[in-house]
Amino acid sequence: MECLWLTAMTESARCLHFSLAGYTPDARDRADRLGVPLFLLDLTGTPQPVNALDATLT
Repeated sequence: MECLWLTAMTESARCLHFSLAGYTPDARDRADRLGVPLFLLDLTGTPQPVNALDATLT
């Protein structure tokens, strides 16, 4: 998560992360602390929000 967050910071961009397999509790905690929205792709490829940070993308 830190690498994703740092890359976004150096590029002056917002970051988010998609996963097919899910997230460990540590990854979810770290993403919450860094403000990284997490999404899980379901079997149809539709992203489902994992943490409450997805609302910050609008």
